[in-house]
Amino acid sequence: MARLCPCPVTRPMQSLCMFKRTRQQTGQLIETNSAFSLRYYSTTATGDRKKITVKLADKSDTIRTRADVEHLIEKELAKANGQGAHPAKWSVEDFVEHKYLPWVTDNKAAVTAYSYKRLWQGRWKDHIGKSALDGLQTAEITRILTAYAKEGYSGRTLSHIKWFLSGVFDFAIAQGVVKENPAFAAQWLHKVARAEKPPEYALDEVLAMLAVLEPKDIRAAVAVALAYFAALRPAEIRGLRWEDYDGQELQVSRSVWRQHVGETKTEGSAASVPVIEPLKGLLERLGAKYGRGGYILQSAQRMPLDLNSLNVRTIAPTLKAAGIAWHGFYPGRRGISSLVTDTSKNALNSTGLLRHSNPVTALKYYTRAQKDSIRRALEDIERLATKEPAAE
Repeated sequence: MARLCPCPVTRPMQSLCMFKRTRQQTGQLIETNSAFSLRYYSTTATGDRKKITVKLADKSDTIRTRADVEHLIEKELAKANGQGAHPAKWSVEDFVEHKYLPWVTDNKAAVTAYSYKRLWQGRWKDHIGKSALDGLQTAEITRILTAYAKEGYSGRTLSHIKWFLSGVFDFAIAQGVVKENPAFAAQWLHKVARAEKPPEYALDEVLAMLAVLEPKDIRAAVAVALAYFAALRPAEIRGLRWEDYDGQELQVSRSVWRQHVGETKTEGSAASVPVIEPLKGLLERLGAKYGRGGYILQSAQRMPLDLNSLNVRTIAPTLKAAGIAWHGFYPGRRGISSLVTDTSKNALNSTGLLRHSNPVTALKYYTRAQKDSIRRALEDIERLATKEPAAE
């Protein structure tokens, strides 16, 4: 049953909301379990006023709240007020800040929403914020990307910048606000420097780290071991609870970013990971020292441990004093990916360990060819090439 409610809307879901604008017409937004409709008065050919109800849209993943049909409301009221069939134009800034980013906040991980907001404010807003959303051209986007390329941005960073904007337009197309995505075909017309290969840890480096970290703070050793032997992201490490560990496997079920506890980065990231030595032994000793309740790595207040603080206070200075290079947690994830592929001779195994949906990401960003393995393969080929032909 629809209900009449005062505006402005102060609750996320209202069944019937009266709203007024500076135009002559006043309408009522009607929300049911499956759709949004608009009720307003229409003037007939004889001059009579007749109340009509127009269905705006069915509910879907991208149409869930009043804000998602605002442009459709404006379109209908424009027609009702004799202002033509076209809704008021969106600027890029208004659409991103009032439509797209709120949707991202509601539907994506907190860290994703944070990074998108930074990309918008730091890379696009000053350049295209005041432009009409349906008037932005591929050439203008290309000009901006090219300028960033000339400033020295890497190809990967430029891709992030571009695909953020492309996502904005894909969302706008799904909302019926624009018909084309001008960002999709945009390019940067300047050669970019080759990105430096990201660091990754070898097995012997990690073992050396664990040897010096455990006596200092076993939690630091466990954090490094989880990043390497379980290939976990920092947010996943923070989200682990003791009930996720059965002695043989870790069930990755949640992530913690800052104070936000939420789902894993992707659906496929929520999966079990085998636990091997020396990680298994470290977990046993950690549990014996601090108990097996709550988060595996937790603060004195029993909250998820802040890995940045742990790094600054313990990991970085301890490893520096020991003469061991430290580049953060992600090189552990990359290092184990390379080692698993090299050892098993199967890239799908590292894909499974990293919990990626396909092997492309693992091979492109996480797995590096191992020199010893390549050398052994070439030695095998050398033996074949120099093998004496069999006597007839």
